[in-house]
Amino acid sequence: MPRVLLTGFGPFGSHDVNPTEALVESFPSLLPIKNPFGNGSSEVSIEKRILSVDQQGSIWTANELEMREWDAILHMGLCGECTHPRIELLAEDMLDMRIPDNSGRQVSDVVLNGMGALATPLPIKKWVVHDWDLDVELSKDAGRFICNETYFRTLEALDKHKFAIPCLFLHLPMTEYFSNQNATNLIRKILAHMLYKPSIKVAAGIFTSEKGFLAMRRGDEEPKPGKWEFPGGTIEHDETPEQALLRELEEELGIEAEIVKKAGVWRHNYPFLHVEIHGFIVESSNIEAIQLQVHSEMKWISSVEDLTLDWLEADIPIVKDLLNEIQ
Repeated sequence: MPRVLLTGFGPFGSHDVNPTEALVESFPSLLPIKNPFGNGSSEVSIEKRILSVDQQGSIWTANELEMREWDAILHMGLCGECTHPRIELLAEDMLDMRIPDNSGRQVSDVVLNGMGALATPLPIKKWVVHDWDLDVELSKDAGRFICNETYFRTLEALDKHKFAIPCLFLHLPMTEYFSNQNATNLIRKILAHMLYKPSIKVAAGIFTSEKGFLAMRRGDEEPKPGKWEFPGGTIEHDETPEQALLRELEEELGIEAEIVKKAGVWRHNYPFLHVEIHGFIVESSNIEAIQLQVHSEMKWISSVEDLTLDWLEADIPIVKDLLNEIQ
């Protein structure tokens, strides 16, 4: 049976009530969930914990992860100025506390570990949150108080953990803006998406020449920034792989291309996502006019030494197959 850690906080500062405390305490210990991406269902065991609003509370989960694991971790906290719930995608490497925590600590501009912000590895974009019947926002600002510190410390510990464990932070407004019933429904929906893995189909374009084949480096604002890949993108429900590829090449590179032939289909299981890549050999009469929209760099690949580039894991088998053909 999958096991989930669900945490909340008690009151702090000027807030006499923290809605996450009551939500955690009243949440069922056993929860039936359905696969939001396909068939299947399961029953989930919920471990509930109210964290103290101080440094000890912020590191509790990270410390526990040295001895144990869960199948998913969902932290929750109050956002006093919010009117909508927010799924936090990022934990900042910084504390800047406008008020003391519940132990009297108040620090300004303190770096947590100096390695930079940490992002959840979950493929939130594939969840299509804007289609949910609950009005939830995606945020990259978890604040610089205990919520952010908790999220950061947990993601930091998970980065070193032997298992890939999904983790998110959910900020909730006061109950006059978002009822406990709506919050409970939202928690259920988020947990279902965390525990089941979405599967996507992707179209990839492979430009070839006497120089080899063309690879692209993901831009800093993209998921998995800095990774090398082939241009292309997700195949939408109303598209063929060929249609999706030509659309993506025009959007990403600013050029029109033609498909020469299908190169193959490759499949890869990431910890939180299954990918099926439909690769095509493509050509363009104006390849010199490429304008990188989402990538930061491009490079012609022609030798096994190029395998040392920091490739997306799903693209490595494609690179090996292509290199074998040109050796």
